[in-house]
Amino acid sequence: MTDKYKILIVEDDALIAMELGERLTEMGYEVLGPAHTLEEAESLVSGARPDAALLDANVAGRSSVELGSALAAIGVPLAFCTGYDRIKNLPPELAQAPILTKPIGDAELISGLKRLLG
Repeated sequence: MTDKYKILIVEDDALIAMELGERLTEMGYEVLGPAHTLEEAESLVSGARPDAALLDANVAGRSSVELGSALAAIGVPLAFCTGYDRIKNLPPELAQAPILTKPIGDAELISGLKRLLG
């Protein structure tokens, strides 16, 4: 088997982050994080480039769009995980980013990751 894909999780809700991390591990992915703040996410990314990222659209009251743009700029595919069905004011580089609506079912999670990882 080749190396596991590294998936960055950025989620401020500790319970959701833990559960998502466990599910990804069970699916055979390596989890980077979870990061509970945007600063923590930036720190993780500076240490290890993820193969894909799952970003909570709203992290501790702040939009993760800027982080998403920075990840897109270095070629990291990402999806937004949110309770909303769309995210306002997405820049062009993120316009095609999948939106996974919470609570995210396994089938939706697997399908979303397959899209991100090609």
